Parts: sequence; structure tokens; C-alpha cells
Amino acid sequence: MMPWSMRKTALVAVGLLLLLAPAMGCKKGGAARLEGHWRGIKASGVPSEQVPSANLFAAGMELDFHNEQVSVHTGSEKQSGKFRVVKEDKSSVTIVTDQDGTDDQQTFVFTDDKTMEWAVLPGKTIQFVRQ
Repeated sequence: MMPWSMRKTALVAVGLLLLLAPAMGCKKGGAARLEGHWRGIKASGVPSEQVPSANLFAAGMELDFHNEQVSVHTGSEKQSGKFRVVKEDKSSVTIVTDQDGTDDQQTFVFTDDKTMEWAVLPGKTIQFVRQ
């Protein structure tokens, strides 16, 4: 069982991921870079004593992006909905949802075509690989 602080962090991460779901349409380009199945590998930016639990949590996460739809899998939970790309450059894609509006942007930074990091909270990320 995870310590309370790690569970709290995990719940925040899950909540933020679930907020990716209900959104508008999408632009080409950024959505194309997100397209596909992504599996979590590891978390970073957490205190050293929480690294094992954070990595275990991250490894249980999956994201599926298809057209304007996103599905977020965390353990046995799954949520799906729509997203919209609001910003992109060579290394990142930023999306928003209808529910949260443009003030709650979610950013994915690409290391390469098969690796990206989702900025969960300032200084805290979850790394994903394309499957």
C-alpha cells in the first residue's frame, strides 16, 4: 500500500489526467504526434523516498490518443473523452479540455518520436513510451 502522501500525489495525477478527457476538436500536427498508445515508464520530480511508489504508479498508466479522443487507463480505471490542441512547437504539444478551459493547459514534451513526458505538476512529470 502506498503512503498517504504518495496516494495523494497519485490521486492528483489521476485527476489531472482524467481532466484531459472532455474537450473540443483537435488540430492536425500536434494531435498526430500524440496519436497512438502510450505506456508510462517512470515518474520524476518526486522526493527520493517516493520514487519507487511513483514509478510503480507511472508504469501502470496508459494513454490512447486517436483523432480527437483520449483514453486514460490507470490500473483498472479507464476514462475517455475529447481534447483540443492549443499550442505546439518542435518539442511539445499543449492541450486543453472544455471542462477546464484554456487556463488549465496540459503539456506533453517529446524527447523523440517514441518518448514523451507529461508535466503533471510543476517539476513533476510522468514519462511515456509509444507502443
